[in-house]
Amino acid sequence: MPELADRIGHLTERHAGVLLCGHSHGSALLALAVLRLPPHTRRRVALLTYGSPLDRLYARLFPAHLDSTVLRQVGERVGWRWINLWRDTDPVGGWVFAAHRPGDPAPEATDPAGRVDRRLRDPEHLLPAPGERRAPPLRGHHPGESDPEFRAAVRELVGRLGGAGAVEPQ
Repeated sequence: MPELADRIGHLTERHAGVLLCGHSHGSALLALAVLRLPPHTRRRVALLTYGSPLDRLYARLFPAHLDSTVLRQVGERVGWRWINLWRDTDPVGGWVFAAHRPGDPAPEATDPAGRVDRRLRDPEHLLPAPGERRAPPLRGHHPGESDPEFRAAVRELVGRLGGAGAVEPQ
């Protein structure tokens, strides 16, 4: 973890902002790295997690080390520049703070944690596309970097970082 936090620090020294993207267990590594970042580095970082087991697995299996208080600290340390993409069909990842399913009460407008989680429809359509015989596939835990929702989240977070010079780690 110290090496990852150091690498993030070096990136923020050379760029106006750094977007950290973590899929699955990579989201947990990035969350823990964020907790190690000094304030001057955290101000230049945004976090995009997807397929994240932070709540579904880690908070439930290791509640003494990772609970809602720690997850809120991650959000606070990045100035709530955090989006978490999740799907109902994902057996590993899920929401971090709130499910936001149809019919759920809207998150408190004053609680920034309520704006972190974004539920993705899966499958995208219920019926096959014209000319297709099979129903659209389930994406489940598939990373989805080519999905329009992923690209929209990247654009939004880069905008929150100020846009200029923000980079996505390779």
